[in-house]
Amino acid sequence: MSVLIVYLLVFCTTVIIALAFCESLLGQRHIVSARLFEIQKMEVAEEAEDELKRPFFERLVKPLFSGLVKAMVSLTPTEMRRNIEKKIAYAGNPWNMTFNSFVTLQVLLLLLFVSLAFLITWLARLEGARAFLLIALSAVTGAVFPLNMLNSRVVQRQKQIQKMLPDTLDLLLVSVEAGLGFDMSLKKVAEQSAGPLSKELMRALEEMRFGKTREEALRGIVKRTGVADLSSFISAVIQSEQLGSNIANTLRAQASVMRQKRRQRAEESAMKAPIKMLFPLVFFIFPALFVVLLGPALIRIMKTFGGMF
Repeated sequence: MSVLIVYLLVFCTTVIIALAFCESLLGQRHIVSARLFEIQKMEVAEEAEDELKRPFFERLVKPLFSGLVKAMVSLTPTEMRRNIEKKIAYAGNPWNMTFNSFVTLQVLLLLLFVSLAFLITWLARLEGARAFLLIALSAVTGAVFPLNMLNSRVVQRQKQIQKMLPDTLDLLLVSVEAGLGFDMSLKKVAEQSAGPLSKELMRALEEMRFGKTREEALRGIVKRTGVADLSSFISAVIQSEQLGSNIANTLRAQASVMRQKRRQRAEESAMKAPIKMLFPLVFFIFPALFVVLLGPALIRIMKTFGGMF
C-alpha cells in the first residue's frame, strides 16, 4: 500500500511539473502574441490616422480616377490599342507617352469638356435636347481631341523625315565614296544634321553598339517612323548587304529615286494649289472685291431710282 502511494505521489508530481513547464512556455507565447496583437492594433490606428491626414484628392479622387482609367484601358479593343501604340511610336514617343498615359489624357479632357458643358448648360439655362446635345458633343470632343493631336504630330514628323531623306542620302553617298564605312557614314550624317531622321539614325547606331545586328537596327527605324520612302531605302540597303553588292551604287540609285519622288510631290502640291485657293477666293476675296467695284454703282442706282418712287 505504501508503495502505491509513493507511485501516485511521483506521478502527480511529474504531471504537475510538466503542466507547470507547459504553462510557462504557453504563457510566454500568449504574452508575445498579445503584445504583437497590440502592436498591430497600434499600426492600424496609425495608418488610419495617416490616411485621414492625407489630402482629399489623394484619398478619394485619385483612386477613383485610377480605377476609371484602368477600366477604360481594359475595355479598349486590342486592335485599337495596337493602332494607338503604333501612332505613338510614329509620333516619336512625345513626353515618354504610353498607351495608359494617352488614355489618362483622354479621360482628363473628357471630364474637363463635360464639366464645361454642364457649366454652360446651367448658365444658359438649357434644357432637354439642347443640353443633351451640348454635353454629348463636349464628351466626343474631349475623347477625340488627343487622337487628333497625335495624328497631326505623326503626319508632321513623317513629312519632316520624308523631306530630309534625299539630302541625307546624298550626304551618305558622299561619305561612302570618300572611303568611310556605312556605319561611320551614318554616324557622320547623323551628327551633321538635325531633326527626327538624325535622331533615329543615332538610335539605330546605339542599338548596333549594344549588340543588335545592322538589319534589326535599321528595321527598327521603319517600325518607329512608318515612312514608305525610308522603308524602301532600308530594304535596298539590307538587300545590298545580303547580296554583297556595292553599297555606293545602291545609295546612288536610292538618292536619285528619292530626289525624283520629292520633285513629283512638289509638282503635285503645285497642281493642288489652285483648288485650295478657290475657297478663300469665293468666301473672302470676291465679296470684298464686289463691294469695292459694285458698291458705288449700287449707291448711284439707288439715288437715281429713289426719286421715281
